[in-house]
Amino acid sequence: MPVTKSILRYPGGKTQLSKFVCNLISLNKITLPIYCEPFSGGSGVSMELLLTNKVDTVILNDLDPSIYSIWYAILHDTERLIDSIQSIPITMDQWYLQKEIYTNLQNRSEYNFKLALATLFLNRTNRGGIITGGPIGGYNQNSKYALNCRFNKTNIIKKINDIAKQRHRICLYMLDAKELIHKVLLTTPPNQLFTFFDPPYYHQGQALYKNGFKHNDHVNLAQAIRLMNHYKWITTYDECPEIQSIYTDYHLYTYKLRYSINQFRNANEYIFASPTTKITSHDKVRLI
Repeated sequence: MPVTKSILRYPGGKTQLSKFVCNLISLNKITLPIYCEPFSGGSGVSMELLLTNKVDTVILNDLDPSIYSIWYAILHDTERLIDSIQSIPITMDQWYLQKEIYTNLQNRSEYNFKLALATLFLNRTNRGGIITGGPIGGYNQNSKYALNCRFNKTNIIKKINDIAKQRHRICLYMLDAKELIHKVLLTTPPNQLFTFFDPPYYHQGQALYKNGFKHNDHVNLAQAIRLMNHYKWITTYDECPEIQSIYTDYHLYTYKLRYSINQFRNANEYIFASPTTKITSHDKVRLI
């Protein structure tokens, strides 16, 4: 499993692409880089680039209030979050309680601390980090893997402190990606911005993520991304003919990425890039 500076375990997380993305930023000669993930999720790449000072600033965005609430709590409710993590028991009774809290609050449209804590608890105690995945070790806890095996409080708290210290370099939004493009990204200097679009998978997205996309959502997003053709960006997707058709006017690259959703597997994925973006193989990413 890739080591990440994020506190979240995220299905389909792209932490493995950190060195690849870092190389693209350098290859495209972006100065004082502003790095953006419109579908931030676990923000594995963002945190790697920020905390190793490979970029100057990061823009995080996630329309899911539960994910947004976690990042807001890290940045602006830090001590309360740390205190709650230190005191919370990692038990099945607590799992049921946090699941109920999450279910009741998940559709809030603003920051909520209880939602943040419940989401973090379930992310660290559920199989694959998937909120609907069920508890690690099963409901009877008769597996060799215990509920707390992915909940190392010391490591999580250290990561929170490391990220919170850089809050002045992080901009956080809870916008639809198309709205983020219009309101934020298109007002950012093109010579500084590098954007990594990582939308929900076409085929598995609705099962893995709360804000899964339907076909027209992917089409509408692609139309908005086209407005940024004079910017530097890449977009990754699962390999399927529907996505190939939507992005038919862009050069198609294919690469393999190792995942650990349910079990390790090597999956083919697509990468598309703006016409102004230089792109090449690097580290674990071999473009075909």
